[in-house]
Amino acid sequence: MKLNTIYNENCLDTMQRMNDKSIDYCITSPPYNISDKSLSKYKDFTDDMSKEEYLNDQKKVIKEMLRITKNHIFYNIQMVSGNKLALHKLIGHFSENIKEVLIWKKTGQPAISEKVFNSAFEYIIVLSNNKPQKRYFDDANFKRGTQSNVFTIKNTHSNKYADIHKAVFPLDLPRYFMQNFGIKENIWYDPYFGTGTTGLAAEMEGKKYIGSDISKEYVELAENRIKEYTQQTKLF
Repeated sequence: MKLNTIYNENCLDTMQRMNDKSIDYCITSPPYNISDKSLSKYKDFTDDMSKEEYLNDQKKVIKEMLRITKNHIFYNIQMVSGNKLALHKLIGHFSENIKEVLIWKKTGQPAISEKVFNSAFEYIIVLSNNKPQKRYFDDANFKRGTQSNVFTIKNTHSNKYADIHKAVFPLDLPRYFMQNFGIKENIWYDPYFGTGTTGLAAEMEGKKYIGSDISKEYVELAENRIKEYTQQTKLF
């Protein structure tokens, strides 16, 4: 696979062309299966699969990520009504590969419905091929006692593409994991690349990236966003 490239296709098609253990890390936030078309945050995707379809789709994606990844997968997801059952089944199905569960603490937004708790956190489920039965990370760059499995990163949609893709995760999220795991030149893959946050983080942290996204518009936006950054850094 060509590095620092975004493939405009379904991520399963991209991963099928990848060799086993050819990627160092995966980081992604899949569609949450909001189930209400009027609340969909994406273009070219309505995010309203049946619960069974969503479960089977994510099983395939996670299975392929585990096949291609040497170390860890950082799988960011928020529990909503449309994925609640699937999420718990996925945790059980892949339990032997779950190394850690992290909590990304956010400012809770008011719930859409009455009598529902505000969602003030998201999961970062860490699936691994690197000693998944152990909680220690031999590839971590942090020292004892310096990192918590509950952490806060401001959930900001300040990039100029946020009005087009309404589910952008903050740039500091992939940067956090890239800073704390692995080495320079490691390859990071994001199967739901969106507007390029993972690629931009990789450029900033001296990593390589590969991405997939089904939206041609998102791919073009991501390429332009990353190009703007790399051109700026060359000027200084």
